[in-house]
Amino acid sequence: MKRILLVSAFLLFVAAMQAQTSLKPDLSVFPNPATEYISVQDKNDVVGNVYIFNLVGKKVKEFEFVKGEQYYIGDLPKGMYLIQILDRNKRGLTTQKIEKR
Repeated sequence: MKRILLVSAFLLFVAAMQAQTSLKPDLSVFPNPATEYISVQDKNDVVGNVYIFNLVGKKVKEFEFVKGEQYYIGDLPKGMYLIQILDRNKRGLTTQKIEKR
């Protein structure tokens, strides 16, 4: 019985991950490297929020997504950052690395 539950849970997890990863190719963050602003292109119109984390894992910026808007990062120190893109239900769609110059 435990084995059936574990297999079922695993299959549900795989199905959920496949549903999320199918959206990834239609999301892009640019320019990379960036100096003052970044943009997020969302062809599926599913993005809700954009979070920026430093490499220590601290959230340094948070934006509510607005299609076509640029997001100011000019006040961040130079370095590498992780951009996490979430849908409107706060589920992670993708995380991308970006360089701030």
